[in-house]
Order: sequence, then C-alpha cells, then structure tokens
Amino acid sequence: MQAEIVFIGTELLLGQIANSNAVFLGRELASLGIDCFYQTVVGDNKTRIKECLRTALERADLIITTGGLGPTPDDLTTECWAELFNEEMVFDQDILKKVESVFAKANKKMSASNRKLVYRPKTAEQLPNNVGSAPGIIWDVTEHCKRLQIVGKEKKLVMTFPGVPREMEGMWKETAIPYLSNLLGENKKLFYKELKFFGISESRLAEKVKDTLNLEDPTVAPLVSLGECRLRIASKSQDAKEAQKKIKGVEEQITKTVGEFIYGYDEDTLESVVGSLLKTKNKTLSLAESCTGGLISQRLTNVPGSSSYISLNVTTYSNESKKQILNVSQDTLEKYGAVSEQVALQMAKGIKNLAKTDYALSVTGIAGPSGGTIEKPNGTVYIAIIDEEDKEFIRKLELGNRSRNDIRWASSQEALNLVRQKLLGI
Repeated sequence: MQAEIVFIGTELLLGQIANSNAVFLGRELASLGIDCFYQTVVGDNKTRIKECLRTALERADLIITTGGLGPTPDDLTTECWAELFNEEMVFDQDILKKVESVFAKANKKMSASNRKLVYRPKTAEQLPNNVGSAPGIIWDVTEHCKRLQIVGKEKKLVMTFPGVPREMEGMWKETAIPYLSNLLGENKKLFYKELKFFGISESRLAEKVKDTLNLEDPTVAPLVSLGECRLRIASKSQDAKEAQKKIKGVEEQITKTVGEFIYGYDEDTLESVVGSLLKTKNKTLSLAESCTGGLISQRLTNVPGSSSYISLNVTTYSNESKKQILNVSQDTLEKYGAVSEQVALQMAKGIKNLAKTDYALSVTGIAGPSGGTIEKPNGTVYIAIIDEEDKEFIRKLELGNRSRNDIRWASSQEALNLVRQKLLGI
C-alpha cells in the first residue's frame, strides 16, 4: 500500500506553526510497512485543496489529510472531499451526540457554527475523535475514483484528521492503527534501529561505514541532527525476528568500526543517557552555567526521575553572581576574564561545594553575536567538570562563527558528553 499525506492549513505555509504531524505520521506509516512517497502542504483554499486531493488520489491508495475539520469558514476539508466526488453531505445524529457531550463536559454550549462538525459525506463513516470535538472520516472511495477515471489499485481509502497534534495522534492510535493493521494483514512491516553518535562528523562517519551504505536488506541511512549524527538500519519483513537478526548483524559490523562514538540508540538522548548512568551508579550532579543560560539543566531535568540525581543547578551570567554564589574570585576574573579555564574551574568548585554532589559541571563562554575579541572570538567556550575524587577536567571549544542558539546547543552537547565519558571512565 502507498500513502500520501495532505496537510491543510495556511498557517503551515506561513511558518506560523511547525508541522509536527509530518514527523509523527511519517514514522507511523513506516512502522506499518506503508510507503509514503509524497507529502503536500496546501492553504485553506477550496480550489487548491481539491487539486491536491485529486493529485494524491492518482498517486496513492491511502490518502491522509490533517487540518481543516473545525467549525470555522476556513475549515474546508470535509466539504472539499464531498465536492470532489459530488457526494451529498448528511446530518449525522451519532456525531451530534458525541459533539454535544464534549461541550457538556467543558460546561460550554454548542454554538450554531459547531453544527458544521456533525455533517459528513453520505457514504463516508465517522472517524471518532475522543480527545477533541471535530471528528474525521474514513471513506472507501474506490467506486468514486473509478467513476472519475482515477486509476490505481483495487482499493482507494481516505482518512481525515484534525490538525491539532494531540487530537490527531489520539485518533490515529485508537482508530487508524487497528483499522489499517487489519486491512494490511500479513503485509511486510518496517523494522529499524537507530545508532546515535557524538564526536564524529557526518562525512567521517559515512567514510568509515561506507561498505554498509549500499546494502539492500537491511538498508543503512545516515541521518543528521543538530550536534550529532545517526545511522538508521532498517529491514522490511513479515517476521520481526528475521528482520532484527539482519539489523543486529549490520549493527555489530558498524560497532566494530565506530563503536567508540556511539552514545545511544533509538529514543536515547545525551541527557537521558547521562541521567541513566547517574541513576545506575547512584551519583549526583550539580551545574553552574553561564553562556548556556540553563539549557543543560533544562535538558537534564526534562528526563523523568531526574530529581534523584539533580538537586541544585545555577545560572550565573554576571560576574557579580559568579562571585556571590560560586565564590569565583575577583582576582581571577580580572586576570583571566569570565571566559577562561580558571573561571570555569572555580565555577565548578563553587557549585560542588554548595550542592555537595559527586560531580559538578560548569560552562562559560561567548555565544555571540557580540562580545568576541581577537583572543577570544565568538564560540570560545570552556567546560569544567570535577568528579567524585575531586579530579579536574577542562575542555576548550572553538565553535566558530555560528548562531547564538547553535553555540549554546553545541556547548550543551559537549558538556553532557563530557559527563557521560567521565561516568564511564573514558
């Protein structure tokens, strides 16, 4: 089965919101073994929406739309589907009851405009929305396509979802997955494993593992994220054990070559890996941040259960706060400057003494775009870590002419990786 996704909403075209639905649905379709070769974004315009829907029907067997299911005049998705097939819109009493119950639970009255939600194309079925008020439709349009001379496989299926990610994801998991799984039967599914790397560039990684990049089953694909690299090993099969065996073989081959740079797998992040190590080893960590502005702390405390290993983190931007809170000396600041190895070490010592933790980490640097000098240009960052035996480690970064956010993120990645390495003794 081949799918195409049409994302409907002018706000997507204008960049007013990020299209997170594309990421979610792309992964979900792949996991079901459904190929998706096209994704289209179209604004809230009837003519253009219908053009996109017709084109999608000519290229795919399953057409998924998100957005345009609400009560306002620019919510046009259901009407466009009905008009495309010249199908009558009918009032659905079951949908009315559901929508009324949603409003009743919220202690709100259903307005006249909300009655738009209770209409559907006559031969379409309701796709329930148990999270919000706007239901979708699931519609076998095979005969309609034959009438319009839209060729393709035997079955053509339409599924519509709201654009709100929380609602769309809930409907997908509760309704779409069971329906499609039953429809697909023994269809081959995609199994994959992601290897995550830090400390190696994309080009160097590709060169090191080039013998695996031309494999046909499983396939190996390089994926790039901000501040790290990934390799996805994937295999399509009806047999999970067979696919995983193939993936394991290639993983072992890659690990022999570049295993020293692998920090995790699949959903792992540097902060989750560091958190897991701290918890497993029953160690604690405190942080003193300057140029990263609390980013490292935010990342670490986003991990559930982080309160067991994080007790005190501080952000000390000004020299005065470094002196008052972390006991950084005035002489050191004057002699070496706030962005220096010496200040980074005093910051780490200060937070370790204050928090009484096993490990302490500090970061100080110049994130730009102003503040750099010839001696210390933008992107100059010092990271200090003091371990449980009071051993000191310093890393200097020269991140170059990047954006402020990129410098902060790269600094946070390097800092977390340094903690990981020290916890592992490498």
